[in-house]
Amino acid sequence: MSDRLTRAQQQQRTRQQLLDAAETLFGERGIHRTSLDEVATEAGVTKGAIYANFEGKSGLVAAILERRLTDAHPAYAGSPAEPDVSFAGWLRHLGTDYDTNLPLPEVRRFAMAVVEFWLYGMRTPQARESIAQWLRAVRQTNAKEITERLGDQPPIPAEQLAALMTALDIGVAFQHLIDPEAVPSEVYSHGLTAILGPHAAPPDAGGISTPDRKPEDAQQ
Repeated sequence: MSDRLTRAQQQQRTRQQLLDAAETLFGERGIHRTSLDEVATEAGVTKGAIYANFEGKSGLVAAILERRLTDAHPAYAGSPAEPDVSFAGWLRHLGTDYDTNLPLPEVRRFAMAVVEFWLYGMRTPQARESIAQWLRAVRQTNAKEITERLGDQPPIPAEQLAALMTALDIGVAFQHLIDPEAVPSEVYSHGLTAILGPHAAPPDAGGISTPDRKPEDAQQ
């Protein structure tokens, strides 16, 4: 069987090379300080290949974010929990994935890019909606899981709870990547427990480990 790539396969490979290059350079140098010529050079293709696949920088940003929503790599998407797992089990699963993936270089690269994407969206109106859509999709995924596992029992509306989970995810990651000793990855799991209260760890289901509490704390 021939090893030659079809036209569609070659185009897909070029597209992925451009996304990898753009994600790296945007995170390292900033979006405004990175030229499309530099992205093309990093990817090993011509500048024309960028315009054949994307609508400039804003198109690259949107495509990078979309890829992170659909990429099967656990560093970006996480491994799916079983649909019938308990709510506490799902949260433990999230915590385990977080601890496993946060040290990966791919995650550090994407975290650096996310900072730049946020700034780019704040400064560039035409890019803002793409970044907002990505954040909405992340929240909607978590809200769907919450609703399916808790029904009408969340302590606050599922959409608001999902927003808090997203803020915790991003906020802990950014602090950990700068100061890992002061902010270990398990802060994320502890934060989920703090936000969700009794729903995070039912008495008969185990749950995410939480810091030890003194008896007098429980009486307050």
